[in-house]
Amino acid sequence: MGKRYLDEIDLMRAFVILGVLTVHTLSFFNVLNSDGTPQFYVLGALITATHFTRETFMFVTGLVLFTTYVHQDPFRPGPFWRKRFQLIAIPYVVWTLAYIAFVALLTPGFSWTWSTLFPIVVHNLLTGNMFFLYFLVVSMQLYLVFPLLLSGIRRAARYHVHILVASFALEICLMWLNQNVLDSLTLNSHWPKWLYDLYTYRDRNLLMYQFWFVAGAVLACHYDRVAEWMVRHRKALFITLGAALFVLWGHYALERLFLHDSEDDAELVLQPIMVPYSLIVTCAFWYAGLAWSKRRERPGWRLFSRFVRVASQTSFGIYLLQPFPLYAMEIVIDHLDAQGIPSWLHYALLPLAILFTYFSSMLVAYVLMKIPFVSYAVGRRATVGRRARETVRQAA
Repeated sequence: MGKRYLDEIDLMRAFVILGVLTVHTLSFFNVLNSDGTPQFYVLGALITATHFTRETFMFVTGLVLFTTYVHQDPFRPGPFWRKRFQLIAIPYVVWTLAYIAFVALLTPGFSWTWSTLFPIVVHNLLTGNMFFLYFLVVSMQLYLVFPLLLSGIRRAARYHVHILVASFALEICLMWLNQNVLDSLTLNSHWPKWLYDLYTYRDRNLLMYQFWFVAGAVLACHYDRVAEWMVRHRKALFITLGAALFVLWGHYALERLFLHDSEDDAELVLQPIMVPYSLIVTCAFWYAGLAWSKRRERPGWRLFSRFVRVASQTSFGIYLLQPFPLYAMEIVIDHLDAQGIPSWLHYALLPLAILFTYFSSMLVAYVLMKIPFVSYAVGRRATVGRRARETVRQAA
């Protein structure tokens, strides 16, 4: 069976990456507010509602991988690893170094000596601690164990529902453990460094996202049947989405206003309530993609469809480039606030700031992906010669 291209995933990538930038822009705007004010709580609730993006991207990564390889027989790990790591390890190293240089340039009196730079580079390459590179760290872990996961999902074809339910239950338990036990642990100097790092950087551990990869794998094996079911129950899906959003905001209000938890705890991505909420939102995005894929070639949809294609192709590059327009946006907003602009104008700039970050990153990513060899920095392989025809899809 040949490789199957899921057009609906293009729409998911295009708009979930917009959600990622929305989270990060909202977070900057809320830093400027005082905790306890109405505007702080409003933005905090919006941030919490958009925190599905991490899980959705993990799901998309798993779905695309398993859709591509689940029917490939025989599956050869060597070519798989070579192809995948070329398109993710290269960006990981390039952007780790670029981010370090970026931060160093913004740090007054930074020492550019080898003795200063070397431990910084090694630490960040080992931990993925620069900006948002944790996603690449998790993806590389997935690639390493993917041959085992693929073999397991094939052998356990009769038990996919059982596996999915067990994985969901495990995910809830892991999120509870993270929020209620691990977050309250007190670190001390007696911890071995490997254990300290495992604890500190647990948000980039493959195990913490296992359900999303399992869900992607199971869906890949039963794609058409589940898609038909989703289309038939679309009304129930969106009613459930509205109810989930109501419950999530109620949970946020409970933690902030009645339990007096910190904002970090209330907004936490890795907490139990985010698992069912993110699953429902992910299903809604998937259904939207399915609906668009049936209309994408119609005359009235072609312009939008071209945008979706470009946004999807550049989504990985947008993710990697976002720290730079985010920084530029912060400089501009800080400058305007210093000029004494009214509060209504400050918040009116929020959607413009999101769109600036989105489209400026998209433009640069689009240019980079067309340049041979340079395109590897954004997880693409450009074709040398005539009009570029991409032969390898996005790594993420």
